[in-house]
Amino acid sequence: MTEKLAFVASERQQEETTLLAQAVRLGIQALYLETITEAFLAGRISREDALAELGRERLAEVEYQRDAIRKDFEWALQGA
Repeated sequence: MTEKLAFVASERQQEETTLLAQAVRLGIQALYLETITEAFLAGRISREDALAELGRERLAEVEYQRDAIRKDFEWALQGA
């Protein structure tokens, strides 16, 4: 990890502490969006709240994937 950080710092000509702060911020944002997605799929937050946080495109992708999994599951149960 230290070598990777040093490489990024060198390539971007930035301080390692600045890059670490950016990495933490980006990581927390990614975890937040993942948690919003999980809460929406579990029915703990509304579609409107998910839309406000995820945006139209990402929410559409989540709903498409959810619906595809449901269809596959239903199809598999028909053969059982």
